Amino acid sequence: MSASQRWLTYIKQWLLWLSPALCASAQDTTNVEPLYELRGVWIATAFGIDFPKSTNPDEQKRHLDSIFKDLKTRKFNAVFFQVRIRADVVFETELEPYHEYLTGVYGKAPAYDVVQYALELSRRYGLEFHAWFNTMILRGKNATKKSVGVPSLWERHPEWIDARAVQNPNEPTAYLNPANPNVQAHLIKLITDFARRYDVDGIQLDDYLRYPTPSFPDSAEFQRYNPHRLPIDEWRRATLTRFVEALYDSLMQIKPYLKFGVTPVGVYRRLNDEPVMEGYALYQDSREWTRRKACDYLAPQIYFHIGKTTAEETASRQFNPDFAALVADWSTHKNFRHLYVGIGIYKESVKKEWRQQLALVRQAGAEGFIFYPYSATAGVTAFQNYARIPPMTWKQSTLPEAPKHIHATAHNGMLQLTWKAQPDARWYNLYEQQGNSQKLIRQNLSAPSVEIEKISGQELFLTTIDRFGNESLPSAPIRIP
Repeated sequence: MSASQRWLTYIKQWLLWLSPALCASAQDTTNVEPLYELRGVWIATAFGIDFPKSTNPDEQKRHLDSIFKDLKTRKFNAVFFQVRIRADVVFETELEPYHEYLTGVYGKAPAYDVVQYALELSRRYGLEFHAWFNTMILRGKNATKKSVGVPSLWERHPEWIDARAVQNPNEPTAYLNPANPNVQAHLIKLITDFARRYDVDGIQLDDYLRYPTPSFPDSAEFQRYNPHRLPIDEWRRATLTRFVEALYDSLMQIKPYLKFGVTPVGVYRRLNDEPVMEGYALYQDSREWTRRKACDYLAPQIYFHIGKTTAEETASRQFNPDFAALVADWSTHKNFRHLYVGIGIYKESVKKEWRQQLALVRQAGAEGFIFYPYSATAGVTAFQNYARIPPMTWKQSTLPEAPKHIHATAHNGMLQLTWKAQPDARWYNLYEQQGNSQKLIRQNLSAPSVEIEKISGQELFLTTIDRFGNESLPSAPIRIP
């Protein structure tokens, strides 16, 4: 067979393999679960929202295990685990102190590596793991305790912090100066060092990658670091954009497969006259980041209900831009990158309509969604089937090799499948052939083996998923006698 014939055969096989997905995508997505969909949850360590309240390591581990197991049972496929909170962290670094949620003492090291343990859980339960970093926000001076370990940034670099917070130490929160080159260098060093040491799937920055107010005191930096004499609004947006580009480039040099994203403010620019926070007005030009291909996805925090602000909300000055309109707006500005819609499931008005919100997300063509936070997802049992995480083909589009040398061993009503590990594999999927369709029955297996119930007459096959999310063609069929 010639090279061109082999290539034609390969294309035919791939189209046959894709055909169920193509048919599903053409259907009404209101009532059909997509075959490809990121289903994520933010696990918040801030304020102990999701992190165990206990400082006992064994209790913490049991609690974390219950979270990851529960998400897998409900057919989620990704977690976004908060590793940096308020300029303090849950992993060892010489740059910032441990947060006190781990041990009860600010700066004290825990008895185990929390991130590594969470990572191991993600592999065990087949959940993609993204490390979530809060960026510019930190606690105010008097709200920051004296560290028993690595000194806080208040102790080491108060010159990096908003001068207003320095002058008013009782303010509960403060911001790093985004325009200070030392601040940017510090964050890039912190995040890239983390990426080198931990085998995560992605890195995510939070919505605090912005200025807190237009009146932020950065006039000295504006004069010193503005060679093109841009107006201050343009200069601030360009400053944050350069930071995102520099971090993305640094991460891609270390691990090109890392999925890098940001969770911008849910309103990019107002769609009507309602007085709501706009990311663009706070110099967060997130759509410029995707236009410049400086991030792989955006996960805007669209923490609102469907429809207009109610009279009750207006009276309490809690304005609500319409969720449906915002999703449509974000989906038309994806710039050929993924869109994962952030859903504020903690709000009662949102929790009442989460099914409708998922339908709108799917209709708009978003690649997935993320619920915030985990602790508010009780009662969300949305999924009948597993969904594959959409691949990022702009990073790598070559398909990995399918599993080979598959062995099946039956014992006591169970079937043990083993196969040769593929060098470029992140996960393996196990499917059952059901007529002309395939059902995913085990998703994101981290090791080249699985044990299932033995069912005579079944026809199974395996696929390989690489670090970029690309899935191989099916393996040779496995027929169970």
